[in-house]
Amino acid sequence: MVSKADFKKAAELAVQNVIKHGDTDIFPFPFENHAFFDKESETIELVVEYDEKFDEYLNQFPPKNVSSLTPVTYSGFRWATQIDPIWNAHFLAAVIAIGKSIEQARISVDDGVVFSYRFEPNAETGDVFSREVGWLQFMRKSLELAEQHPFAVICDISEFYPRLGYHRLENALRQVAGQTPYPKRIMSFLSNYSNTNSFGLPIGGPAARLLSEITINQVDRLLQSKGIAFARFADDYHLFAETREDAYRSLIYLSEKLCINQGLTLQKSKTRIMTSTEFRATNPIKDEKKLDEEVAADPAIDHSRSALMRFSLRFDPYSPTADDDYEALKAEVRKFDIIGMLKEELAKSRVHTSLARKIIAAIKFLTGKAKQDAVLSVMDNCDVLYPIFSSVLMMIDDQFDNLDEATQNKVLDKIRKLIEEDSHVFRVDMHMSFAIRVLAHSNTPEVQFLLQRLLDSRPSEIIRRDIILVMARWGEWYWLSDLKNRYRELRAPERRAFIASSFILKDEGKHWRDHMKKEFDPFEALILKWASEKMHAQQDWSVPL
Repeated sequence: MVSKADFKKAAELAVQNVIKHGDTDIFPFPFENHAFFDKESETIELVVEYDEKFDEYLNQFPPKNVSSLTPVTYSGFRWATQIDPIWNAHFLAAVIAIGKSIEQARISVDDGVVFSYRFEPNAETGDVFSREVGWLQFMRKSLELAEQHPFAVICDISEFYPRLGYHRLENALRQVAGQTPYPKRIMSFLSNYSNTNSFGLPIGGPAARLLSEITINQVDRLLQSKGIAFARFADDYHLFAETREDAYRSLIYLSEKLCINQGLTLQKSKTRIMTSTEFRATNPIKDEKKLDEEVAADPAIDHSRSALMRFSLRFDPYSPTADDDYEALKAEVRKFDIIGMLKEELAKSRVHTSLARKIIAAIKFLTGKAKQDAVLSVMDNCDVLYPIFSSVLMMIDDQFDNLDEATQNKVLDKIRKLIEEDSHVFRVDMHMSFAIRVLAHSNTPEVQFLLQRLLDSRPSEIIRRDIILVMARWGEWYWLSDLKNRYRELRAPERRAFIASSFILKDEGKHWRDHMKKEFDPFEALILKWASEKMHAQQDWSVPL
């Protein structure tokens, strides 16, 4: 059973995870995360309240999620959803509450078979999963198995998260945690999320990742019981066999079990049978040992792409040694020819997305002219970087104050021009929302006009929410005063943004809040209290974005 104390601990970790790592690795962080940070204990208590009154609140204050297309290739997209912040925290807490039971039901980590999202909660770091077991270990194990078997099969599951069925998930949850109310609550939440469809997990958050693992665990165990040598990370399977015929048999067995038991299929274009020699030759970490030996012999040696892929750029700004950690990372990044790698990627018609994303992340650790040149290069090549352009804009937003004025102006002019030309780059709401955060650094009449036009022309809640926040940060009271008259027309993310922004309106805002607060739901009430306390504590406080 999960006691009230157990759930509160789960809620504490869930809120910590959101504070430190965000709610998703796809969408911009919602401004409400700042309220979670400043009002952590009250947020935890609210998550507990949502649990105690789950059925009532799910009916009375259902999640107001935000959905958007996000590019995955140059012409392919997936549908992603950002869950309502307070409900996302509850969803994660509910999964964490039974996380130990889920982990115990999976193939043991000691078996060295399944390497994705091993449940290992850490209250200090806010981590839900182990940092010691992941994609790199999956690749290393695959290379080891390739050394032992003449043939390999690489494949991944088609539309794993969007097509994962609720019936099978619910059965799995009831098997591991049926004595608790959380299987039912999780399924009720997901039914609401999917608009009563019977399939689909939200992409990008830790709760969905752990739920996907317990679902696919059945197939993992069937493969293991069959004696098939394999390794898995998320939706990627590597199978290994003594003969090509055995490789086909294993592939057929996997395909059959995925289809019959999970209603899933493998991606035809990514499924291949190959010799182990070819597998090793094409593995992104194939030269790992050799590289380590070379670097040890000559510390000044230029690391290869595979070395960069293995290199961790993880940085915790909340660490007590954050400043030292940052300087250490900068020193390590200098060992890589980031500019050279960037130029080579941009010269291609299609970038290697994982490598390009790693290069983009490394730009923040560059200094001087190298950083300025790198930023301008990525902005001038937005077409080539289209599948990962959100990563480009996030990096620029983070580093904007570290750019010289000339570079800043060029970046802003480029973004404005692309938007005004109705470039396909910004037809995707996700890209536009990240672009608005960059534009927020420049309060000019041109940018104001552009944002007002976008508010009227783009229906996306995340775009409209961020425009409201930007106008508040700039102190544009005339605009907010006019929007106040249309408050009831706003959707949930916009409403919360306006509640926090209303303090810009001074007495006018106070009168409005006194009149309207009876209509606020419990989460909106928390946002109101947070913004009020911040404004009274800091007279120059501005709404965060």
